[in-house]
Amino acid sequence: MKASCPRSSCPACRISCAIRRAATTRAFIGSFVIFLVTAVIINGSPFGLARLQEITGGPTIPDMTFTTGPESVYAVLDALGEAGRAFDLTHIVPLDLVFPFTYGLFLALGISWGFSRLLPEGSPWLLLNLAPLLAAAADYCENAGVITLLLTYPARLDPVAWFVSIMYAVKFTFSALSFIVLFAALAGCAVMSLARRFGRSATE
Repeated sequence: MKASCPRSSCPACRISCAIRRAATTRAFIGSFVIFLVTAVIINGSPFGLARLQEITGGPTIPDMTFTTGPESVYAVLDALGEAGRAFDLTHIVPLDLVFPFTYGLFLALGISWGFSRLLPEGSPWLLLNLAPLLAAAADYCENAGVITLLLTYPARLDPVAWFVSIMYAVKFTFSALSFIVLFAALAGCAVMSLARRFGRSATE
């Protein structure tokens, strides 16, 4: 497969091309199943967010809360309580070391699978399959910051709290973009498939 960028030395183009080569139907479906399994585990009980909210009476982790700086980050940590912070660190944090990889893989393969059927080689839009990688990378950076805050609580590390807030915003932006692009790509594939089917029916 030719790269979508004439500069063969461009790292972004090489990574995008490698993802598109890997985006077979089987790989796409498999990544979707893995994503669903991990999403159910991290959001459910007894290991995930549902159990945490039972412990805390409602408050959830900073990763799931829109924060705008140290005050809001530490407000979330305070609301978790000692038991909630311990559960987050020992149960949810380990799961969250896997989850960004699973959703990043699923979204990157899904976007690649759809766009490879809709767009010609060389289209710059093909590089949108890198958006999930940026979301996952920001998620891992956010997780590193949260782990630091949990381990050092109740000490205040405002620069780390700012970093967590910024990474949350980056993660949210690229995650939302990735899901929008994925749905658009799959919708485009569905429309193209229906158009071809009706076109064949009309000629018969």
